[in-house]
Amino acid sequence: MIKRVRLQRFKKFEDETFDLTGDTVILAGPNNSGKTTLLHAISAWNLALQRWGIESGGNVTRSRRISIVLDEFTALPLREMNLLWLNRHTARKVPGAKTPKAAPIYIEVTVLTPSGDEESLTIELMYANEKLVYVRPVDAPESPEVPSRWPLHAAGLKVVHVPAFSGIATQEPRHAPGIQNKFVGEGRAGEIVRNLLLDIWEKSNKTTTSGPWADLSRDVKRLFQYEILPPVFAEAQPYIVCDYRPRVSGGRSQRGARLDVANAGSGFHQVLLLLAFFYARPASVLLLDEPDAHLHFILQREIFDLLRHVARQRNCKLIVATHSEVLLAGSEPDQIVSFVGNAPQRLLTQQDKSALKSALKTLSSLDLLQANHVREVLYVEDESDYKLLREWATVLDHRASEFLSFPYVWRLEGRGNLGKAKEHFRCLRLAIPDIAGVCLVDRDGGTEAEVSDSPPGLKMVQWGRYEIENYLLRPESIDRFLDRQPIDLFNAQLAAQDKAVVVHEFETNFPSAVDYMSDLPALRDIKGSEFLVEMFKKTSCPLPKADLFMLAARMRPNEIHPDVVTVLDGIRDAMPRVRPMLAASESPEDQNGLEVAVGEEETGEVEE
Repeated sequence: MIKRVRLQRFKKFEDETFDLTGDTVILAGPNNSGKTTLLHAISAWNLALQRWGIESGGNVTRSRRISIVLDEFTALPLREMNLLWLNRHTARKVPGAKTPKAAPIYIEVTVLTPSGDEESLTIELMYANEKLVYVRPVDAPESPEVPSRWPLHAAGLKVVHVPAFSGIATQEPRHAPGIQNKFVGEGRAGEIVRNLLLDIWEKSNKTTTSGPWADLSRDVKRLFQYEILPPVFAEAQPYIVCDYRPRVSGGRSQRGARLDVANAGSGFHQVLLLLAFFYARPASVLLLDEPDAHLHFILQREIFDLLRHVARQRNCKLIVATHSEVLLAGSEPDQIVSFVGNAPQRLLTQQDKSALKSALKTLSSLDLLQANHVREVLYVEDESDYKLLREWATVLDHRASEFLSFPYVWRLEGRGNLGKAKEHFRCLRLAIPDIAGVCLVDRDGGTEAEVSDSPPGLKMVQWGRYEIENYLLRPESIDRFLDRQPIDLFNAQLAAQDKAVVVHEFETNFPSAVDYMSDLPALRDIKGSEFLVEMFKKTSCPLPKADLFMLAARMRPNEIHPDVVTVLDGIRDAMPRVRPMLAASESPEDQNGLEVAVGEEETGEVEE
């Protein structure tokens, strides 16, 4: 059984080790977190090892690499071979050397033998060109020499990868095993489901009473109340015919009309594909990518329990990539590898499992992408709040504008959602432990207790005035906003009329000669957004709440309230000292000083 996998420079992983101990391992995390990449790596390791074993004739002391062309690399979908490499960097510059040195991919798989010993076998992939790679087994990434002994248990693994379901073809010709593997590698497994069913039928000696076909039929009947009929294929016909009969309730006959498998629903297709792979291709390691897709949560549990039951009987290890809460709920914490965060890790406790389920439910891929790049999150009640801060930071030439120009903003979307913001931030901290956050809330009743209870790393700020728009209450900046360009008689008259409206509204609602920087109750307690929107409705240029940020752009530094400056200071203080995202002018070489992408004109040296 596979116990551990180490990847170096494979796709998104620079150097990562995965603990895969146990009969069933659940890889849980959001999209683009690396779950499928790990499955692809194991599949690539198996493909390269099998090809090398065939071409070397079993000579384990052979030092030369073998070549695999792009069309034969069926472990995963690829357009060019350098897409296997981290950032497509297939070579690295070495100080003092005239030419770059090849940077191989290493995939190390460690197996636990029946006696309890560990055996490791590493496959090295060396880039040749966009259509070709060289492969060979080596001792270890740190000792890339041909192993003196080929570990039998590691080399004897039979790995089958079942990609995520992508639809079934309406017609399907008979395909040779190599073509079937190519479809699987391209993520088109649904286009060979009839071939797999035909293989199962033929392996069962064309009997419905025993063998894998009988087992498949029993499982389909129990899960769907369908009778799966033996596939039909003859040399004279172009396509495989595979039908089923739905059970009909009521009446004399319990058998419905014959229907092609393509007529069934996507849930049936998904389960049929899983069972077809399971029975057609017995494996010691079965890699399942999102087997819960298209399945009702009850059926998710049923099919997962069935797969685990049969896998245990066959001594087959399951490695499952999933988002399903049902699969997580049915697994022990030590069966789960969490891909939420910068480094995948094995869960230890029920508390870890609960945190992972919450993170999967709360965080989107966009959340993780923005959080990873920006390392700071701003929680606001409305997007207009963020726009006001952005304009004020620009007017003040404040350093917080570095964040506010390309921010990660999470909207509370109304009152009473502080709890959601806190939970969201806790989940972000599971993924990125050093992320900082600032949460801005209005001073409406009932939020004081919630503001005082904030998770570590999240700074809660409550405005001194009722809401952020109260800090726009400056008649002089509003007058500047109402000035029209170019100035002509008509525009001048409109501006004069509009400014008269502003004077009237301010004189009606606020004392004369008021200090707009003061803590006057009239300035503090009024709902500023409503006051401003209603006032502008009486002018020639109505201004909705979403556009009030335009007023902030017309303010001068000495008109911006100290409360606003304090908030901008807090955003600045939460900013990471070194921003991880690159400036547009930086080249890939600037990122680490060594790595380079190798193209057609520049290839690393490959020592044979």
